[in-house]
This record gives sequence, C-alpha cells and structure tokens, in this order.
Amino acid sequence: MRYIAVTLHVAMSTLLLWLLCPPLKAETVTLVADSWCPYNCEPGSDAPGFMVEIAQRAFAEHGVEVNYRIMPWLRALHAVQKGTFDGVIGASKVEAPGFKFPAIAQGQMRNGFWVENSSNWSYSGISSLRDLRLGVIGGYSYGEQIEAYIHDQVNASRVTILSGDDPLLRGASMLIRKRIDALLEDEYVMRHWISANNFQNRFVLAGSVQNTDMFSEVYIAFSPAGARSDTYTRWITEYMNEARHTGELAEILHKYGIDDWVIDSSN
Repeated sequence: MRYIAVTLHVAMSTLLLWLLCPPLKAETVTLVADSWCPYNCEPGSDAPGFMVEIAQRAFAEHGVEVNYRIMPWLRALHAVQKGTFDGVIGASKVEAPGFKFPAIAQGQMRNGFWVENSSNWSYSGISSLRDLRLGVIGGYSYGEQIEAYIHDQVNASRVTILSGDDPLLRGASMLIRKRIDALLEDEYVMRHWISANNFQNRFVLAGSVQNTDMFSEVYIAFSPAGARSDTYTRWITEYMNEARHTGELAEILHKYGIDDWVIDSSN
C-alpha cells in the first residue's frame, strides 16, 4: 500500500508540474511568398519548392520549424517589412530594400518574354517593345532598363501590371485571349507552369533579359523589424555553404530540375 501511495503521489506531482509548466513549444519561423514554383510551391506537399526545402533543412539543424504560407507578393513584402511574418521567399535585393539577407543567394532567376507559339515577335532590346502589349507582375524586379520602361507613363497604355492571388494564371489567360502580346516571367517558373498545365504547344520563349546579380539573385530575406533576423540569415548562409560542399544542395535542386547556378557559371 505504501508503494502504491508513493507511486500515486509521484504521478500526481508530475501531472501538476505539467499543468503548471507545460512543455515548451518548438520555435517556429514563418515564411511567406506568392506561388512561384519551383522556387516555392504548394505548402505541405512533398515538393514545396527548392527554396522552401533549403529553409526547412537550414532551420531544422537548430530545432526550428518552418511555417510556410502563400499570399500575394506585394502583401507578403509589406507584412514581412512590418514584422508580421519573419521572412519572404524569393526576393531580390531590389524588391526588398532594407530587409536582412543571407550572405549568399538561395536561387538565381532569369526573366524571359513568353508569347503564343504563333507569334513572330522576339525580344531584341528595349526598342523591340515598342507597340507591344506587355504583361508584368507587380512588385517583381526585372532589371533597370525593363523597369524604367514599365514605369514610364509614355508606355502605360501598353503595359498591364498583374497582381492578386495568381497573376501568372491571369497573364497566361490574357495571352490566350490576345489581350497582351507577351508575358514577362522567370524561365524556370514559366516552364514549370507550362508543363503542369499541358500548354507545351501553346507558349514559347521569345528572348531573355540579361541582368546583374542585384536583379537576378534571389533570397530568403528576413524582416528588418525581426529581433532574430540576423541569426536567421546566418543560419541560411551556413547551411548553403555546407550543403553546397556536401552535395545536399545539388540533391535538392535536382528534384526540381535546377542546376546549381554557382557551379554552372564557373564551368
């Protein structure tokens, strides 16, 4: 009886301690972006995007969970800037001034002009955009020359700035309905979208935009208002260096049909 009483007392004490001091929840970092697959794709899926997987593995090394959410791009940037969320996925340094960036990029974009396959137009410089109805996505960085063209009021009637929950779908629909003549979008993203929607015979690449690293390198960028942002950027940088050395980064990228831009450019 004494043994039972002691055991019961210990059990009750343990329960009381748990009730008064519940186990600490794991630290969570919340990252947001609009859907931009293969950089960031469907939350909770087996293929959430290569930049999401980079974040998940980098933070897992420190016992931190990643909460990844989809929202319109401009809203995501604004919310992270205020500190509502911790970071944004897929931002260039031009798109997110004042944010905290890892020392090395987590991706490299290359924007291209996409047209219907019956089109004879091709991009050959800013002058070739004259008389072209162009669709672009609001808040994205396209390079100094292209952005100067987009924001020049002289060209306002020929430029459609897309926004909302699925601007890529809206832009592709406008191409099909011939409301625009060309859509400016990252080549990896558009190729993925074309494949996923069986439009291989509908759209073709009609030229690419050549940009400096300032416009082409993309990052998991953290809030300037976040108390842990400097730590998070350091963790991402450390993981990128380690994963590139061990081959783990190549493994992640291969899953999405991406080559390592750093190794590729050095060959």
